[in-house]
Amino acid sequence: MGSRAQSVICDKVLAGLPQLLDDLQKLSEDQDTADIVFVLGTGEERVYAHRIILMARCKSFQNTKRGEICRIPGCTVSTSAPGTPTPIRLPHIEPDIFRQFILYVYTAKIMLQDSKVFEMMTLAQDMGVEELKIACEDHVSKTMSVANACTFLTAVMEIKEKACGAKCAASFLDKCITYIAENASECVKTNAFLNLTKEGLIQVISYDNLGLEEEDVWRCVLAWAKNQAGVTQPTAHWTEEERQRVCQYLAPVISHVRLFLIDSQVFAEEVEPTGAVPIELSLERYRRAALHSNKLPTAAASAVPVPTGPLTENDKRLQPRLMLNLFHGSAILKNDKIHFQGTLNGWFGAAKQTWRMVYRASTNGFAASAFHRHCDGVAPLFIIALSSNGAISGGFTDVAFAKTNRKGGYLHSEKAFLFALNYNNEPPTKFDIVKKPYAICYHPDRVQLVAVIEQDRLVAVAAVRLSSSPIQRLEAE
Repeated sequence: MGSRAQSVICDKVLAGLPQLLDDLQKLSEDQDTADIVFVLGTGEERVYAHRIILMARCKSFQNTKRGEICRIPGCTVSTSAPGTPTPIRLPHIEPDIFRQFILYVYTAKIMLQDSKVFEMMTLAQDMGVEELKIACEDHVSKTMSVANACTFLTAVMEIKEKACGAKCAASFLDKCITYIAENASECVKTNAFLNLTKEGLIQVISYDNLGLEEEDVWRCVLAWAKNQAGVTQPTAHWTEEERQRVCQYLAPVISHVRLFLIDSQVFAEEVEPTGAVPIELSLERYRRAALHSNKLPTAAASAVPVPTGPLTENDKRLQPRLMLNLFHGSAILKNDKIHFQGTLNGWFGAAKQTWRMVYRASTNGFAASAFHRHCDGVAPLFIIALSSNGAISGGFTDVAFAKTNRKGGYLHSEKAFLFALNYNNEPPTKFDIVKKPYAICYHPDRVQLVAVIEQDRLVAVAAVRLSSSPIQRLEAE
């Protein structure tokens, strides 16, 4: 029998790939052999290309009828003299973005920018380059952070204004707003927030789930207006001209701040001195505050007013934000589970306590050593686990995990506890410690959250063996 040739893959097979990419890049810049010319933007800048490459890479050049060159939304194809490139006008496309796109079509190489990724995503969608569109979507999903969330918001709103980009922009607009709302206390401190457009700012501060107290909503709006107006001084030191500039930027957005919910002292000391609030609105606010204080015991008279009257149901300025995000970065206590944040803070004893993420197993590793590397020495600490069946449980410690010379590695804690938030659809349950000297157990190969608990005469040891755990997600904050 004859021997069958075997298929061998080795580095030599791909040895010519770098040169091929270089040659294709040179071809993308070769105007002499090009038979298509794209006329871009209001300045009618020209970018040349080869129809055969476009037909191989872009569905908008494949799905055409007889006599058609392409089917790109918003394009105009003109006739040309024999031997000259066919002009395709795209007045809504930015030339620099299109040059990057053409380079990708020829070489599959691209460097995505946060501020331009939605323009590239829309262009990829219109041109029919699906893998580039997916790459843009992945870039947004994987890289969105406190630092760039507002940059993404500005970019996606610019695209949404263009009819051709509305389809792919809508879902990402929601994602940007939701991310900013859940991380509001950090996002509003970024330069990208201060540089939001008026429309972008309104999108953020109008959101019912914005994770800020209303006093802080006002403060970040004032900071935005001062930045837009180029004013750096505190309110008390403004010149009249500076006051007018700041108020010019505040005027179209202040109605989206829920002024009636701001504490009376803050309103008097921080809001009114700007001169941005119409006198009628100030009078109405004080009237409602007075009505509210007359109905309360003296000790509660200084509380934030809860307006009454026919406007309560219809006027958003009278409706509190739905929920603050106090566990920043949590992938477990979010969306429909965000109300559990209030439960945990209630057990902790501070309703508005904020927490920062110090460890996430899916990012930092499920090994016990990874947990101890990030969490040892940190207290107070919540450990939150999501099982594969959706149950959320965990523990709290006021004593930091640390190596000890005590027998068994136990640490004493007065306040540590275990909890189950939604086990078998039962109400959230807290399991207090009985034997406090054995509350915490430090073990290098496991995370023993809270050791001995007792409820209804049941004594148990709770441990999470991270190396073989069925836990889907684990966080520590």
